[in-house]
Amino acid sequence: MQVLAAVFLSALALSDVQAQAPAPGLTLDVLHWWTSASERRAADQLAQQLAQAGVLWKDAAIPGGGGMAAVKVLKSRVLMGDPPDVAQLIGNTLTDWADIGLVLPLGEVAQRQRWAQVLFPTVLERVSYKGEVVAAPLGLHRINTLLFNQRLLAQAGVAPPHSWAQFEAAVRAVQAQGGRALAWSDEPWQVATVFEALLLGEAGADLYRELVVQRRPAAWLDPRVEAALLRLRWLRSLAAEPPRERVWSDNARALWQGQAAFLIMGDWALGELLAWGAQEGRDFGCAALPGTTGMHLYSMDTLAMLRGPRDRASVQETVAEVVVGVGAQLAYNRIKGSVPVRRDIDPAALGPCSRDSWETFASARSQRLPSLAHRMAADETIKDAVAHTLWRYLTQAQTSTQETQRRLAAVIRAPSAER
Repeated sequence: MQVLAAVFLSALALSDVQAQAPAPGLTLDVLHWWTSASERRAADQLAQQLAQAGVLWKDAAIPGGGGMAAVKVLKSRVLMGDPPDVAQLIGNTLTDWADIGLVLPLGEVAQRQRWAQVLFPTVLERVSYKGEVVAAPLGLHRINTLLFNQRLLAQAGVAPPHSWAQFEAAVRAVQAQGGRALAWSDEPWQVATVFEALLLGEAGADLYRELVVQRRPAAWLDPRVEAALLRLRWLRSLAAEPPRERVWSDNARALWQGQAAFLIMGDWALGELLAWGAQEGRDFGCAALPGTTGMHLYSMDTLAMLRGPRDRASVQETVAEVVVGVGAQLAYNRIKGSVPVRRDIDPAALGPCSRDSWETFASARSQRLPSLAHRMAADETIKDAVAHTLWRYLTQAQTSTQETQRRLAAVIRAPSAER
């Protein structure tokens, strides 16, 4: 990243003449990875909100699960001296870019809009770095989400499960009816998504923080980590097929069409179901994954304003103002499946799943935990290493649980500085 910054800042210095005369118009180049049906609709909704404020959204969507391809494209564009005006940067990836000076500070916007008063404290903390606000928060996703097909459960004569014993009974009932219990993908980031939700349920909030936030390698040898890994392998066995990497939206469609009774996935899957016309409470429902009631394992969508050879600061600040406003927050998150980052909205405006997510995050009694799989608690290198270790554990039957615990302990490193 230091080399990246040096190359880009050199290009920036060479462009001082052009910077004195900004290009006409209010068009901003926005790089992101929202390409599924619901994500596309949510991005379009943001574009409409911005158009009303006189800002035109020039779309630069990069397909690829989890944003890995988009991050590569972003680095390439910065090296070429052509960064986007706005980029979807989240979690520790955001702070990495802010650390090398490529992100426009948004402190004046935050002060004008009273972000300290209207945003959840955790949200404001996540978009702040070294005393500066460095991104505009869009929405909160709940990772520990269990989605289920209402009709399949009714046919099997079971209620939505709230414990693992109830889940296992529901699996047997669905299978007895000839149905498929769980939609599954062996794509590494999806495996990591499922595992961290299982880990939270088995380990509890305190041990989860030791494992993921404090990154204490010895903690990964705890028996509760072993229990989470064994449950992960059991869930994989429900697929009853060779390893296969399905796109996450294909699994959401399988749930909607009755090809699977359950799906463990972040609540972006909720947005996808709604985009296809499914009705919450009739076609599907959702709940916290067993063992995680009262906990919110979160990731957060954020937009960073990047420094570039053209002076676009005033327009970039307008983007931040619009997307954090109440109107854009409600419109975007209703489509995306996520929930607003503001604590001053009326939860009655949200659907049942989203309302439970928002109220859990808002409650002083709840536990709010950052996702490792979605960059909230780890950088790209650690996140990818954990995902690959878990993928290897599931796809290579000879790999033992204890060996996997040791490998996870080896790839986890203590944070180099307080975030």
